[in-house]
Amino acid sequence: MTDDDRMRQLLSDAVSEVDPDDRWAEIRASVRSDPKVVPMSHGRPWRYAVAGIVATAAVIGVVAYLTSVAGEDPTVLGPASQGGKGPTHPTTITATDSSVPSPQDRAATDPAQWRKAVIYYLGRGPKGAVLYRELSPAPPTVSPLEYAIDGLMTEPVDPNYRTPWLPGWLDTATAAGGVIRVDVGNAPARRPSSMSAREASEALQQVIYTVQAAVQRHDQVQFLRQDRPAVSVLGVPTGQPLRQGQVVKVLSLMNITDPVDGLHVSRGPLTVTGVNNGYEGTVVVRLVHQGRTVRTRAGIASGWMDPNRLFPWRLDLDTSTLSPGRYTLIASNDDPSGQGLAARDTRTIYLK
Repeated sequence: MTDDDRMRQLLSDAVSEVDPDDRWAEIRASVRSDPKVVPMSHGRPWRYAVAGIVATAAVIGVVAYLTSVAGEDPTVLGPASQGGKGPTHPTTITATDSSVPSPQDRAATDPAQWRKAVIYYLGRGPKGAVLYRELSPAPPTVSPLEYAIDGLMTEPVDPNYRTPWLPGWLDTATAAGGVIRVDVGNAPARRPSSMSAREASEALQQVIYTVQAAVQRHDQVQFLRQDRPAVSVLGVPTGQPLRQGQVVKVLSLMNITDPVDGLHVSRGPLTVTGVNNGYEGTVVVRLVHQGRTVRTRAGIASGWMDPNRLFPWRLDLDTSTLSPGRYTLIASNDDPSGQGLAARDTRTIYLK
């Protein structure tokens, strides 16, 4: 691969690996099949980026060095920056050297200052809608809650996930006194006819889990409409602050953390990580190519005996002898009933 090819690949997609020990991530680069999605910005408004060469430097910096803070258990909230909007510049006009980046620009291009944001999205479970976690690098110049609110109204990287929150349905979020206050914008008070009661409940939990991850506390969440408690949102009563729902009832019991969807990876050892809670903590990972399973590994999640949590797992596959091309990773729990109730998660990867 030439330097130009590598640069194009880095600018196309920046993705990271999070391992069960919460160590520093190894950043990988890939070319997305969908050029509209760029995980570095997570599809968010351009106010999060610095134009021109500064933005390019930021991407390269993130690819070179990102921190992994959310761990492998989505019920454990990782640290979030409280840096806010960044420094403001004085109104006094002085002569400056335009070639010297401002402190805000330096923060945007310094990957050591970028953090991992956790956004939850809806996906399909064996009994209906559930939540899946997706990780995204976030710049320090945007507050965690602002990034979380925008993320909830942004399409996820993984096409198997989705968000019911349309642009403009959420406005702002603030945290004080043990309560996170979320101002809804145009979100309807009644449940849309296209949305089931389960999906509406999960949508509210999606907001709760995401903003709690942003502040790193399990605070109750009060939904507001025009600065007053909203009676209902999407048909769900919200007059009083809401608590986080039980993990094993709200979240998917299987969630792949790494690799991310669309990753291009060299053939050889492939590490697959995630979290789950299922029968005896069993995890089965299959690699499928053109409808045929070419690799299978099974393992046990660490600490699986607690029925109210998700637990980390890690499995390694040898892809060194496989042909280049598109593959599907399928991670699933064991289903001794044989009734198709095993939770699962999938990723599309490309071997090269």
